[in-house]
Parts: sequence; C-alpha cells; structure tokens
Amino acid sequence: MKKQRKIFVTGIMVAAILFGSIGISAYSGHDADVIDKTVHKYAPVGASVAIIEHGEIKEIRNYGYANRHEKKKVTDETRFKIASISKTVTAYGIMQLVEQGKLDLDAPVNAYLTKWKIPESEYGEDRVTLRMLLSHTAGVTGSNEYGYSNPLPTIDEALKMHDVRLKRKPGEKFEYSEFTDYGICQLVIEEVTGMPFEEYMEKEIFDPLGMNQTDYANETNAKGELAIPYAGLSKATNVVPIVMNGGGGVTTTSHDLALFEIALMKYYKDGCGEMFQEQKNTKSAGGTYALGIIPRYLQDGRTVYEHNGTLTGWNAQLAIEPESQNGIAVVSNSDKAYYMTYDLMEVWSKKELGECVSDSLMKQIQNVFRLITCILLAFMLLFGMIFIKNILQKHYSLQKGLLKKVISVLLFVIITGMDMIIFYTDLPGKIAWKMKNYYLFTFFPTDFGAVQVIAVILFAMLLIRMNLKKNVNR
Repeated sequence: MKKQRKIFVTGIMVAAILFGSIGISAYSGHDADVIDKTVHKYAPVGASVAIIEHGEIKEIRNYGYANRHEKKKVTDETRFKIASISKTVTAYGIMQLVEQGKLDLDAPVNAYLTKWKIPESEYGEDRVTLRMLLSHTAGVTGSNEYGYSNPLPTIDEALKMHDVRLKRKPGEKFEYSEFTDYGICQLVIEEVTGMPFEEYMEKEIFDPLGMNQTDYANETNAKGELAIPYAGLSKATNVVPIVMNGGGGVTTTSHDLALFEIALMKYYKDGCGEMFQEQKNTKSAGGTYALGIIPRYLQDGRTVYEHNGTLTGWNAQLAIEPESQNGIAVVSNSDKAYYMTYDLMEVWSKKELGECVSDSLMKQIQNVFRLITCILLAFMLLFGMIFIKNILQKHYSLQKGLLKKVISVLLFVIITGMDMIIFYTDLPGKIAWKMKNYYLFTFFPTDFGAVQVIAVILFAMLLIRMNLKKNVNR
C-alpha cells in the first residue's frame, strides 16, 4: 500500500511539473515573441493583432488566412466581425449624445421611444434607464438573433418579434444581455437622431475617428474584404445576419479597432468619465461592469478597460490602459481563437504593464481544467504502471469467451462516438438551440482536449482490465 502511495505521489509530481512547464513555456521567451507564441498555440484560421503604445499604433501582426480555400492571407485591410465589442462602440455613441445633452442616462428609456416601448409590466417599465441597459441590469428578456429571413426586420420589428419585456425589477441584478439591451439602445439612437443607427454611427463616430474600413456590413463591400468565418474545427460558414447591431454587428479591421481604442483613451481623459465607472449591482463571476466596458483593477492602482467579443466563427478582444496610453486589439475569424483572445490580453498586459490582466471567470475555468488534467494524468500514470507491471509479471491473463470482448469494444466505440458527437459536431446546438455551426468544444480551454484523451486511455484500460482474470496460482 505504501508503495502504491509513493507511485501516486510521484505521478502527481510528474503531472504538475509537466503541465507547469507547458504553462511557463507559453508565457516565456523573448518579449517580441509572446504574441506570436500565443497565436501559434491556438492556430486559428486567421487573426490580426494591433499593438498600441503611448497613444499610437506601434505595429500590426497578421496571421493565417482570411479565406483558406482561396489561400487569401489576412492583411491590415482584412475585415472581421467583432461581436460584443460592438457594445463598447454603441456605449461610446450613446455617451456622445449624453454629453451633447440629447440623452440622459437616468431618464426612463421609454421617454425616448415611439416605434416600440418596453411593454407595461408589474416590475415597472418606466424604471428602465439607459444606464441599466448599458450595464446589463435592466432585467429585460433576451434574443439569440438567429432565424431571420430576408428582408431583415427593422430594429423595432425585431424587438416586437422577440417579445422583449421585463422579467424582473430593473436595476437590481446583473445579467449579461447578448443583444436585447443594446438593441434597445440602438433604437434610442435612431429615435433621437432621426437617422438609421448604422448611418449615424458611420457618420458621427467612425468617419471622424478615421475608421474608414468600419461599418455593420455582413459582406465584402467598398470598405474592404470581409474574412470568411470558420466554426468548430475550422469549417467555413456563412455570416449570420443580425438586426440588433448595437449588441454585436460591427465589422472592422484590427487597425480601425485600434483607432477606436485610442479614441476611448482620449475620451477617458477628456470626457465626463461616466462610461468607465463601475456601475451598481454589476458584480458577477466575471468581475464588474461599467457602461459597455469592463474595468480590471491592477495592484498599482491603475485600471485596464477591456471587452471581449464572440460569435460563431468570430472572436475579438479590446483592452486599453489609459494612463500609459497602451492597448491591444485582436480580431479573428476562427472559433479556435475563443480562449486565444483572453490569453493575448494576458501576455500583452504582463509585458506592457507588468501584471497579468485576465477575465476572472475564464481564468477559473482554465485553472479547473488544468487541475483536472493533472489529476487524471497522475491516475493514468499510477494505474498504467500498476497495470503494465501486473501484465509483465503475469498476474493476469485474458479471459476466454467472445461476448465480453465484443461488449467492451462496442462500449468503447459508443462512448467515444458520443463524446465526439456531443463536443465536436453541431448536432447538440441544432437540437437544443436550433443553431447551426455551434460546437461545444470551442467553449472549453485547450486542456479540455488533454482531459478527453487521458479519459479515453483510462476508459480503454478499464475495459481491458474487465477482460482479464487474476491468475490464482500466483
């Protein structure tokens, strides 16, 4: 028993050293290479990273393909969808109207709406404000933005179609809204300015900032070529059209996103500052929330402001530190970049700011899977060594009979097949959410693959053991 305990402890130590060295290698090396190493670790189909130093774009690094089939490489001009970073853009647009005196963050939002209003509710529809919508505390129902047919509905028609209404008392609880909250903000901008949302944002926000390749288009146009999105294990897909563009519709380049970040840092210093203030009742497992942006507090008193974006086939990351005027802008056309965007923020902040900035929830998930991997690896080493030792010393021999062997093979094929179907096909997404190209494995960290491989090996060892009998004469 003591011998087995020693083997187990040794296994744990080996697993910890192995995975610790993997973690160190991902973040070590020459400073100039940490971005490249992180991108190569995840191997997305395509990506572009813009680095901002002292309020200027220092460099842009491009990786992979905008269109793999046609061998078109990502360039500075390649455009990507940035998903939920669109919320930060919308919040910036709202704040410009607030500073012009055209909007009040704390006035009832229904006061600005005529085409559609938040329906009458026992929870008090007139209590909902722009501040609550921008900080995800409004308490309205959601919309997944899938299933539209051409011609697309208008924003007010979409809000009616999805039966958007209050589901709780406004302002009391944070619940991240994928589209609805910012869809309502989109309608507010249309109502107050008298212009289509997309036209207003292009004329009043993008053009003045020099974001000449930015709009809300879902296809290649005069502003530039849109990359092909790649879902799952790099399957080319179509762009899913959405109506609530305020929550996830911006199309841009890493260069233009970096220009927006520079404008944000300037607004942080010269504006009223309200957009960057942590809002009431926004604490969650992922941290806290301001108005369309997430504050991450450093130990030296500085704050990094960031936002991530993900849609099927698209991932993006925005991060700025206004005091030093440094930032990073990441865009990708690959599901495989889901965790890459967070990791790039970490390695950038460690290099530029001396401290890792991370999404606390994503970091917890990664740490849990790393721990599970270490434990499973230790068990595999332990039982593998014991198993091989017993076989070599002829403590066990193969049982006679075909039935148990056939059952074992069938079990192995069925279980591993189910694992592949559940995590590596879009069948669960189609059944559960009626969503195509939705692959569950993309939402797990890279250690998830190691967990599965080790689990399969342990399962195979268990099935083999079931087909062995102990030699009594030994």
